[in-house]
Amino acid sequence: MKKVNRFAAAALTFALAATTAGCNAPGAITLGNNTKNALTVDGCDVPAGIFINNEISAYRNAMYRVVMEQGSLPTFDDMKKAKIEDMDAEDWIQDQATETCKLYVAIEKEFDKIDGKLTQEEEDEIKKYIKSVRDNDLFKDNGISEDSLLKAYRNSYKQEYLFDHYYGIDAEKGCSEEDLKKYFTDNTARIKYIEIKLTDAEGNAYDEDIKRKIDKKVDSWVKEINDVKDDEEKLKKMDDIKTEYEEFSSTLTTVAGDESSGTTTTTTTTPTTTETTGTTTEGTTQTDENGSVITTTTTTTSPYQNEVTVTKYVTTTADKDEQPTTTTTQSEAEVAVKKYNDFVFDDLKEYEAVKYNYDDSTIYLVIKGDITKRMTKDDYWSDDNIDALLKQRYGVDFDDWLNAIADSYSVEKNKSAYKRYAPFKLDIEDVSLYG
Repeated sequence: MKKVNRFAAAALTFALAATTAGCNAPGAITLGNNTKNALTVDGCDVPAGIFINNEISAYRNAMYRVVMEQGSLPTFDDMKKAKIEDMDAEDWIQDQATETCKLYVAIEKEFDKIDGKLTQEEEDEIKKYIKSVRDNDLFKDNGISEDSLLKAYRNSYKQEYLFDHYYGIDAEKGCSEEDLKKYFTDNTARIKYIEIKLTDAEGNAYDEDIKRKIDKKVDSWVKEINDVKDDEEKLKKMDDIKTEYEEFSSTLTTVAGDESSGTTTTTTTTPTTTETTGTTTEGTTQTDENGSVITTTTTTTSPYQNEVTVTKYVTTTADKDEQPTTTTTQSEAEVAVKKYNDFVFDDLKEYEAVKYNYDDSTIYLVIKGDITKRMTKDDYWSDDNIDALLKQRYGVDFDDWLNAIADSYSVEKNKSAYKRYAPFKLDIEDVSLYG
């Protein structure tokens, strides 16, 4: 099956975030003969349906920007009067739609240049998807034909093809698999951690006696884990300790801290990606000689239960050159996350449990494992994970390359089409920001 990719039909995804209830316009938009094509990019005609679809996507993007600026959801009338990047919303939306059309042409041209060809399986997937969305009211009532939808969605598959061609494993602009593995191990850590709170459920700080009791208990757990001889068993021991902590924390007596100390509770997010772990239950059924159904249930516990990965903040040379120093403009939460990230990659040794003081209200009991032990085809080094890692490493480079090509193109707008399909003449009043 085609891998899910970050290029796939972004415009269609935006468009489908509209309600499918009955529309308010008096009738569906029809494309006139002199407005069937909205613009010509580098000599290639772009159908009006693709331009309109891109306008709908740009309208939703404009809504998001207005929400970020004013802090509330705008009405349709608000959007008509909105200014975005010092431009009237209508002009901004059409400008964005034009840029997306230029990218559409760039993808088509570059795909043809390398004699690209989608597989029959991919073509079948495209047709199946379009069949499922072609009757959406938003498309029908804005004159977006099934043919335009097919072209737009097929274009996203061609974009994925181009990425693989130029930035895939052993590709012209990509890298070898060994180099990608090094990139992964340099920038990803395999850890287990237990978040130990120094506050109660309401965020009130424990008194100093309870904090000392917690601190002493954590020290004993660190020793208990590090006394285990086998490295991988140390990771498993963390699960036992987590259960002990849950039991231990339920016995603590809440004593509010001194209000004059200014103790506050801050919710922070650590740069981790939690994996699907735990137990998996599978059932099989069969019939005995008397015709009775026998069900056998097998429960499998993941060997990597409760493990997470942490991604290093700086992953490219450009990032390192532009890495800002800690300033007073950073929040305490941001400083804590960055400090923890640096600790994981610079100071935390493999298979050595450590007590880490995350902030005034949290202690981490953390241990790092050897990530290479999980780099197998059915785990970290699956095809989908390799694909995602390539996007992480080369996605910006690919976007820059494609945008540079698109920016080199001349554009000839069909003024009649731009006027006829101006965004606020479309039936988009029911488009939702949140889907």
